[in-house]
Amino acid sequence: MDLHTSTTGSKVSDRWRAMRSAKRLEHLDGENDRLRTQLRMTRSQLDRERDRQQDVLDALKRAFERKTEIVAKPRGDVLRLVVVGGAAYLFGSKAGRKRYEKVRAWTSSVRDRLKGVRDAVDMSSPGIGPKPNPLTESGIRPIRHTGSIDASRRSA
Repeated sequence: MDLHTSTTGSKVSDRWRAMRSAKRLEHLDGENDRLRTQLRMTRSQLDRERDRQQDVLDALKRAFERKTEIVAKPRGDVLRLVVVGGAAYLFGSKAGRKRYEKVRAWTSSVRDRLKGVRDAVDMSSPGIGPKPNPLTESGIRPIRHTGSIDASRRSA
């Protein structure tokens, strides 16, 4: 009986070891497949980057080999610059003054329209209208200087 128990125990342990080895082998095969896929992807990315790098190097080489001519424009006279600048100033200042007057008239008309709208708004509702100054409500009035400082020193 003793022999039979040890044989059965060894068979069970051998079967367990075989199953464990089979599972480990499956795991390692799966890991190996994953690593092969990752290696293929990395190689393809490296090939694309090498192609891009080669394209850039080829473009730089073509640009270096291409010769461009630089044509210098003749310089204008100082007199021509003064005449053109003077004419631009003269016409620009007249047009600028007219435009300034138009903008000024427009802003004053907008201001007048807004003043009319502000007068039409009902200010009796709470929270609408100018906020009271706490200093003037308490009886404290701001000091207003009249005249210059030199005039006050002369009188003193």
